[in-house]
Amino acid sequence: MTSSLLADVLRPGDHILVAQATGEPVGLVAELFDLAPRLGSVNVFCGLSLNPVWGGDVPEAVRVTTYCGLGTVGKLVARQRARVVPASLPQLSSFIASRKLPVDVVLLQVSPADADGYHSLGCTLDYVWDAVQVARVIVVEVNAHMPVTRGMGRLHRSQVVVARESDVALLESPTEAPSEVQRQIARHVARLVPDGATLQLGIGGLAGAVAGALRQHRGLKIRSGLVGDWFLDLQESGALDATTPDACLTALAVGSSALYASLSRDSVLGFALATQLVVPVPGSPLMAINSAIEVDLCGQVGAEFLGERYVGAVGGQTDYFRAARRSEGGLAILAMPATSGRDAKSRIVPRCVYVTSAQSDVDVIVTEHGAADIRATTLAERRALIADVADPRTRDALLQTPLR
Repeated sequence: MTSSLLADVLRPGDHILVAQATGEPVGLVAELFDLAPRLGSVNVFCGLSLNPVWGGDVPEAVRVTTYCGLGTVGKLVARQRARVVPASLPQLSSFIASRKLPVDVVLLQVSPADADGYHSLGCTLDYVWDAVQVARVIVVEVNAHMPVTRGMGRLHRSQVVVARESDVALLESPTEAPSEVQRQIARHVARLVPDGATLQLGIGGLAGAVAGALRQHRGLKIRSGLVGDWFLDLQESGALDATTPDACLTALAVGSSALYASLSRDSVLGFALATQLVVPVPGSPLMAINSAIEVDLCGQVGAEFLGERYVGAVGGQTDYFRAARRSEGGLAILAMPATSGRDAKSRIVPRCVYVTSAQSDVDVIVTEHGAADIRATTLAERRALIADVADPRTRDALLQTPLR
């Protein structure tokens, strides 16, 4: 397999979608960077990336678009070398399917073909699945380390161009050890989660802390757009429902080699599309647990901007919050530290400038200082409740801010 295969299928001005996270074909991206100047220019859509090349010298001929400021692509966003389309993951699927977001070529990493000729998409089943339905050509890098996972994410060898084969370990996202503040938050969250609930979490130290606080729970199900190593923690503790078919589903698995090695056709964890993950499970209340950069005294959530800099993503937060509201007994839970940085700047603010989730989408706000249940409250009542879980040093100043 040679790089000429990629050169043969690319055209000047093509719109190329690069699969995100472990689905990103590192070798093909390197080839793309080499080829792009000769093509004149290409348009590349790339989401969450663990590949360090996006933080380096990306050729000017590669015009990048993304939906987030996360991972290594965040460095391009910070340098204003990437366009940001602030859309939720289900919206991205819709944009791609309708060709509002055009895709000519898909680059992705897959498992070796099985006896029937099918490659598994492994740890990634998200908007890339919509992209392969509409693209002119699907170019794959076959990686011996990509697991064959349970779910619909399979492509027959007749559907793809195999441009590269590799034996490179899947890119990992280092496990972040929870801080004591995160553990305090997690203990408050765990009190809200009943046995048998359906759980949605992200990745990072706080997600790991919440999973740690739920180890004594039983019968938990998973419907999460993204899972990390916390899934292994819940599985090993016996907290998960390991008997009901499709009790645990995700779209992306991002973590350590241990997480990837645990995945197979017979794993507890299966893979499904984002639209399927936000359908409540009958008889199992959905606990949608998300974090943010800031929240205001109305309950509006900002998860994308740090000052004027785009550093986050819409992701699935709003969709999961609203799915939780449709789930009988479900809760839309915002969990975050009350302050950030060495100067202990309050993350509870008088008013969010950039709003990701509306005040009507949030049920409970949790910090290390407690849980504020803002359901069925007036604006004045929720101001007092939210201020009560802020850092004590900031509460008086917050409450003195006029309600406008």
